[in-house]
Amino acid sequence: MLLKSSTYQQQSLLAEFTRTGNEEILKQLKGINHKGIKYYRHLIFNIIQDGITNAYPILTDFLGEQEMNNLIHRFFSNHRCQTYQVWQMPKEFKEYVIKHESNLIETYPFIPDLLLFEWMEIELFMMEDDEIPKYQPTGNILKDKLVLNPEIQILSMQYPVHIKHPKLIKNNDKGIYFVVLHRHPETKEIIFTNIDTLSLKIIELLYNEEKNFDDLLNTIFEKTSLKNKNELKKFIRNALETKMILGFKH
Repeated sequence: MLLKSSTYQQQSLLAEFTRTGNEEILKQLKGINHKGIKYYRHLIFNIIQDGITNAYPILTDFLGEQEMNNLIHRFFSNHRCQTYQVWQMPKEFKEYVIKHESNLIETYPFIPDLLLFEWMEIELFMMEDDEIPKYQPTGNILKDKLVLNPEIQILSMQYPVHIKHPKLIKNNDKGIYFVVLHRHPETKEIIFTNIDTLSLKIIELLYNEEKNFDDLLNTIFEKTSLKNKNELKKFIRNALETKMILGFKH
């Protein structure tokens, strides 16, 4: 059922006042309790503030209460949220900050990475369940093919926000960093793992096809050394322990 143009206009004005707090808009709203609508705006802001600070606890701790509140107020006033799901709203906050808060990012250039890192924990936790392939929890690490957890994300970042508190990050920390996030198939806990380029290659290979230890070695290295083998074994054992690698082919 289509709304009357007058009804749509009143709803739009109400939404505009809720976002901006511009009291000139109140003069155009009909049948509104001015005191009540201000309480309503305050309530909506508190819901958004709670959602954002809970989604980005590290950023909130780093910026401090006042600066974070000012940032959320700017987002609340200037951005028209598109999502109807409250848990998705912090994603729009992330996108708003990266696009519009250039002064903040110039001062703290690691903030886009930090926002991405904190948001992806939520997105992975809330994602629909992937079909978990059949696997054996025990097997021969050298001979049996390995089964990768499908509920996994790899992030490439310029700053080590996953291993350093923002207060400790310096300009000379800028580089290339990889972090794996995966969801534990039983506890649903989101687990973070700092990885190097070798580990990244292993994950990429297992994502495309189940392989055993020798397959991985032969694909990655032209000539293998004892050091290569030991590094590969160490990564696989750790990945099996955290369920980044689920187990062995059934």
